[in-house]
Amino acid sequence: MELILFAMISLIVVVALLASRLNDNSFPFPFDRKSAIFTPAEKNFQNLVEQALGPKYRILNRVRLSDIVTIRNGVSSKAGQSAKANADNKYLDFVICDRETMKLLGTLDLVDTQGKGYKMKKDWFVSGALEAASIPHIRIKIKPNYSVDEIKSCIHNRLFGQAPAPTPKIKGRVIPATMMKPRTPKVTNGEVGVLTSVAAKSEHSSNNITAKIPAPRVAALPH
Repeated sequence: MELILFAMISLIVVVALLASRLNDNSFPFPFDRKSAIFTPAEKNFQNLVEQALGPKYRILNRVRLSDIVTIRNGVSSKAGQSAKANADNKYLDFVICDRETMKLLGTLDLVDTQGKGYKMKKDWFVSGALEAASIPHIRIKIKPNYSVDEIKSCIHNRLFGQAPAPTPKIKGRVIPATMMKPRTPKVTNGEVGVLTSVAAKSEHSSNNITAKIPAPRVAALPH
């Protein structure tokens, strides 16, 4: 009787353990789909960067540091493994590449200065690794609204070393040259371009006035 009771208790314990493991959230795949891949700040900023740079460039998101740097030749195995392990755990918010060649041009990180913990402090390992690899790194503060011109100026100055050409602001409608008709010259008494008597007198008077005005005297520049 005791053996039967012990066996039943053991069976109950085993079943309870199996049921607890099956109901445990960590077993075997405790995953669910996120509602959004990027934060609103990341999404809005990426749209601005794409508008600022245009179609010649490609913007990549959340790239591991180890994907854009490599261990130099001559580094010891221990130091290389330690550096790679650190680089595997570091991410860049945005990476700018040439669209055709996919050549790496620079990196961007968003910085939250309001104390919300989003890369608020500069990561010395990321900055040092990018500087050693000669990869430009831009840190831009998060704020409610940016302008495309601000982003364009910042990226061009830091990555390309020059300010972008200003976009001309033209008001009104521009008439194409092919639609503009030349003015027909006025014909007077069978002659083209002859001044009328009133215009001739006006021109003669202006010539006389100009002739009476003495030429201005220019003072010598100081040495």
